[in-house]
Amino acid sequence: MEQSYAEANAKKKTTAATVALKIILVLIVIIIFMASFLSRFVLLAGVAAGVALIWYWPRFKVEWEYVYCDGQLDFDMIQGGEKRKHILRLEIEDADVIAPWDSPKMDGYRHLPVKDYSSLRQEANVYALATRMEGQEEKVVIKFEPTDRMLDMMYTKCPNIVEKK
Repeated sequence: MEQSYAEANAKKKTTAATVALKIILVLIVIIIFMASFLSRFVLLAGVAAGVALIWYWPRFKVEWEYVYCDGQLDFDMIQGGEKRKHILRLEIEDADVIAPWDSPKMDGYRHLPVKDYSSLRQEANVYALATRMEGQEEKVVIKFEPTDRMLDMMYTKCPNIVEKK
C-alpha cells in the first residue's frame, strides 16, 4: 500500500512585539555596560547579558513545519534555522473540521482557544483544524498553512472533515 506524505513550511512574520522585545533587550545590555564603570561585578553582568543575548537572538526567527503522513499531522517549530522542537501530533480522523479560517464552517468554532502555527501574513492560505487535544476536555482550533498537495491527501483520507477552497 502506498503512503501519503506531504510537508509544508511557513516562516513566521516578525511582529511589532518581537521588534520591541529585541530593542528592549539590546537597550538593557547597553545600560548594563554603561553602568559597568561602577564596579567589576556590573561589568561581568554586562558581559553575561551580552553573551546571553547573542545566544538567544536566533530564537527570534521561527519557522513552522507541517508533516502529513497517512492520516497523522505533525507540527514542528524550527528556531533560528537549526533548532527543531516537536510541538504536536494529531490524527485528522479525530478532527471535527479542517477548513479555511474564513470559511462559514469555522463559525461554530471561533469561540474556542486558538493555537496559531501560521506565518501571520495577510496573504497566507490559512486553514484551521478544530479538534480535542489528547488529555484535554476542551476543544481547540489550530491555525496552519497546508499546501494544496497536503489538502488533497487529507481530503482523500477524510472527505467529510476537510473542506477545500
